[in-house]
Amino acid sequence: MRIKVVVGVLLSDDIVSRKIASEGFECVIFGMKNGFDVFRALKLTLFLRKRKIDIVNIHGQNPLGIFCSILACPPVIVNTDHGTTLGSPVKRKNRVVFTNRFLLPFVDHSIAISKGMEKSLLIREKIDKKKITLVYNGIDVDAIKNTLIDIRKLKITLKIPPTLPVIGTVGRLAPEKQYPVLLECLAFLKNQGRIFIALIIGEGPLRPLLEAQIDQMGLRDCVRLLGLRSDVYQLMKLIDIFTLASGGEAFSITLLEAMASAKPVVAFDVEGINEAVVNEATGFLIPPGDTVGFSKKLADLIDSPELRTQMGQYGFQRVEKKFNITEKMKDLEAIYDKLLQNKATDCR
Repeated sequence: MRIKVVVGVLLSDDIVSRKIASEGFECVIFGMKNGFDVFRALKLTLFLRKRKIDIVNIHGQNPLGIFCSILACPPVIVNTDHGTTLGSPVKRKNRVVFTNRFLLPFVDHSIAISKGMEKSLLIREKIDKKKITLVYNGIDVDAIKNTLIDIRKLKITLKIPPTLPVIGTVGRLAPEKQYPVLLECLAFLKNQGRIFIALIIGEGPLRPLLEAQIDQMGLRDCVRLLGLRSDVYQLMKLIDIFTLASGGEAFSITLLEAMASAKPVVAFDVEGINEAVVNEATGFLIPPGDTVGFSKKLADLIDSPELRTQMGQYGFQRVEKKFNITEKMKDLEAIYDKLLQNKATDCR
C-alpha cells in the first residue's frame, strides 16, 4: 500500500520535528500549550477534516489527539500508546486513564509496542483484546550498521583515553529512567577498582540533581553528561557496554539501537526491556533493585572484551531478525489495509 505521511506535532518545534522534516516528510507544528488549548485543538480538528486524512495514527500518551481525531471523523483512527506500563515506577495519572477509557472505544484499533504495553491497555485502559495488535518498535538496522565513525578521533574530542572501556546510556533525564540508581552502580564499580568512562546522553529536568550526585559520589572524573546529541549512532559505536537502569519501559528504541551497534546490554529485568534483551546471551538482565548484581555484571563485561564481542554480535543478529523497521512497516501497513477494507465493507 502506498502511503503519503503527514506528521502533526501537537506541541512546539523541537529536535524530533526538525529531524522528521529533514527526512522529507511534511511536518505541521500546532504549538499547543499545556492543558486543553481550545484554539489549537480546533485548528488540529479542522486540519484533519480539510486534508481529508484517511488514517489518523495517534502516538504517545495523547488524550487530546484522540479527542480531536474523533471530532474530525476520518475513516480510520489508530492509537499507538508509548506511555507507561503497569509495572513502571512512574504511574499514569488517573485523569488520563479515565479520559482514555472514555475516548478509546471510539478508536478503531490500538497498537501495543510491547507485551507489557498490551497488558496495560487491556487492564488499565479496559480496551477489548480484539482491538489490540502487538507490533514491536523497529529501527533502521542498515542505517546504524553503515554509520561511519573515526572512534579514535571521537575519543580525542570527548577527552576519553583510548584504552578505557566506555559505558553508555541514552535517554531523557527523567525519574522513570532511574539515573540516580545507575550512578550508585557506577560508584560501586569505581570503589571496586574498575577504571572506565560513563557517557549519559540526553537532557531533562533531573540534570541539576544528577550533577550534584556526581560530585557527591566523586564520579566527576569518570561520568560525563553529554546532553542532547545529534550523533547518537556514532556514540553508540564508540561505547563498549550499553546500560539501562529504567524501572520499566514501554519499549526502548535506544536499547535496540545499542544492540544494532553490536553492544552488550546490562539492564533491569522489567517490562519492555526483557522482551528485547535475552539474558546471558545479548546481555544481562538483573532483578529490579539489585544494584550490586547490576554493578557486578558491568564489571564482568569490563573485564572481558571477548564476552562483550560475543554478546554484541548476538544482539545485532537478534535486532536484525526481529526488530528491523522494514518488517515493522509491513506489519503496520497490513493493519491499515485491513481497517480500511473493514470500514469500506461497513459503509456498503
